[in-house]
Amino acid sequence: MMRSFFTMLAVLLALTTALVTLAGLLLERQPVLLAGVLATWEPAIREWSATLLQVFSISVAVSIIIGIMNLLLVHLRRSGRRDTGCGYSLVLFLSAAIVIGLTYLERENLLTTGAEWRVLLLEQVQVTVESSLAGLLLFGLVYGAWRVMALRVNGWGSLFVLTVLLVLGAALPLPELAPLVPLRDWLLAVPVNAGARGILLGIALATIVVGARVLIGQDRSLRSGRDE
Repeated sequence: MMRSFFTMLAVLLALTTALVTLAGLLLERQPVLLAGVLATWEPAIREWSATLLQVFSISVAVSIIIGIMNLLLVHLRRSGRRDTGCGYSLVLFLSAAIVIGLTYLERENLLTTGAEWRVLLLEQVQVTVESSLAGLLLFGLVYGAWRVMALRVNGWGSLFVLTVLLVLGAALPLPELAPLVPLRDWLLAVPVNAGARGILLGIALATIVVGARVLIGQDRSLRSGRDE
């Protein structure tokens, strides 16, 4: 009985928070349509909506900080136990600690290092890592195309292989392959863009469904023990 009461209270709190936040956002976007209906409560709704958004932003930031600290502690323990790959864990922990320490000292005006170390980290480290990942992605695509054609040759597999060859060929700085550049640009602008938007729409729909399940109390975390 007590658990059902707290479950209903959590659902009511989540529903009220969502409706107040949504009303505040709609009042900012469509003030003419909603100002007449919510004219009396408009200042309070706007204030509560802004407060709830700030609380949400702070909660997300704290969650990210907790995740980063947990990641650093995991790698610190791994380097202390001298497991396989402990050297990489130690390098990751020391790099993160140095960057966080330098940033904190600079913001507190306790140390002036200039922008050289940021440029070094961005251009010499991050760009190098991203280039390495891009090279691995290239080999992954080529290997995937070979596996597709080795297992079974069909229309979709042939289309995938031709697309990979077209994109890779158009990226080469050869005058003979210049006619492939407009076709590659069309592929990136139309099919790839359409696929990316489809993925974003799928994520948005999934978020709406999960949010609706939470609001109506159908989420697993809001159910009582009898419903599981």
